[in-house]
Amino acid sequence: MKLIGLDIGTSTICGLVLDARSAEIVSLVTRPNTAGLHGQPWESLQDPHVILRTARQIVDGFLQSHTDVAGIGVAGQMHGILYLDRAGRAVSPLYTWQDGRGDLPEERQKGEPSLVSPPSAASRLSAALGTRVSTGMGIVTHAWNAAHRKVPAEAAAICTIMDYVAMTAAGARSPVMDATNAASVGGFDLAALDFRRDELDHLGIQPRLFPAVASGYPALGEARAGVPVFTAAGDNQASFLGSVREVRSTVSVNVGTSSQVSVRVDSPAPIPGMDVRPFPFGGFLAVGACLCGGSAYELLRAFFEKTLRLFGAAEPAGLETMNAVSAGALEGSPLSVDIRFSGTREDPALRGGVSSISTVNFTPEHLVVGVREGIATELLDFYARLPEARRGEIRALVGSGNAIRLNAALREVFERRLGLPMKVPVHREETSFGAALLAGVASGVLPDLAAAGALVRYESQR
Repeated sequence: MKLIGLDIGTSTICGLVLDARSAEIVSLVTRPNTAGLHGQPWESLQDPHVILRTARQIVDGFLQSHTDVAGIGVAGQMHGILYLDRAGRAVSPLYTWQDGRGDLPEERQKGEPSLVSPPSAASRLSAALGTRVSTGMGIVTHAWNAAHRKVPAEAAAICTIMDYVAMTAAGARSPVMDATNAASVGGFDLAALDFRRDELDHLGIQPRLFPAVASGYPALGEARAGVPVFTAAGDNQASFLGSVREVRSTVSVNVGTSSQVSVRVDSPAPIPGMDVRPFPFGGFLAVGACLCGGSAYELLRAFFEKTLRLFGAAEPAGLETMNAVSAGALEGSPLSVDIRFSGTREDPALRGGVSSISTVNFTPEHLVVGVREGIATELLDFYARLPEARRGEIRALVGSGNAIRLNAALREVFERRLGLPMKVPVHREETSFGAALLAGVASGVLPDLAAAGALVRYESQR
């Protein structure tokens, strides 16, 4: 049997067909997400109709070419929302996870001192809920829209873009959210696995618009030829499943433009500085997310290129040259590079820096090595916050993302500091692969997540 996995990303929409027997990807399509809309400088909007049309084209093409598909799984960009009417039609743009309205100062409240800067929607909601919510999260976007009368009059429900795609593909008219998506919107109770509806009502956030939260990945309906379409999942959890064979004993490191370190945990108990998110079919995923990650390395490359131009060199600075720098060949003590150049989720105003500079180590080579170490340091600082007993159960390290795949020296940093060899999946489409695996378990083609994980292949297994 075959399984379809679809990833609704911010910049691309990727679909694949996975052969559940051979673990081979037999069809793969990646298309640019061209749904971007122009708005205010602080807005990040996409046209859901364009996204839906692209997703439909991909799925329809697969179903025409493959007659033995057992299920369709969907995952995608978390946190963002759109509004639907009673017929299940989109009546707003998609407000993506990058939308900045939640950080805009709100109107000054009555009795508030004029010398005090008015809080943003994100800070006000964080204080009211007793937990941090950020701009770009659906609950913050909706609260701002409600306060500014921007909620469409015909709005009957809120959902994420992957909920909308899955619902429409299944022929349904009402969205159903999986907990992995619902929690990303905000205002969610991890213990009850439902929205904090009474508190949202008290805050005037219209909990009636928030859909039911499902468990166990039920089918929403059927696509062509009776193929079931299952509830959509968050891309972080789907990517973890699409790259990890043993979910219990593995730490996953993803370094792309940003970076994340993820470990499955049993309890929703808070871990300082980390997000604890629902995990498919039970348990939770502890995630430490950094804003820079691989972009810090690209920032350094751009710095070298500008330096070369300043001194009249025509050759561009190449990542291959940077990757070839070996830490073992350098003299003197290492540089200490803090790569938090874009701040953190808790403190956006925080900035990085370079320290421990001496007359010996003030060199380009030391800076390259220092940035690589800094990328690992920020992620491993999150990892160190996990309970010691949980860290003691980790037996495997998996890496993904372009910065990991293209930079052997960066992989070696993580291997050295964690004392584990890093495994890299053969496939680059971890999220859509994970969505297909979820469809496999939900449809019964795969008996459980352990069987799903057995289909993940690593580069050393080629």
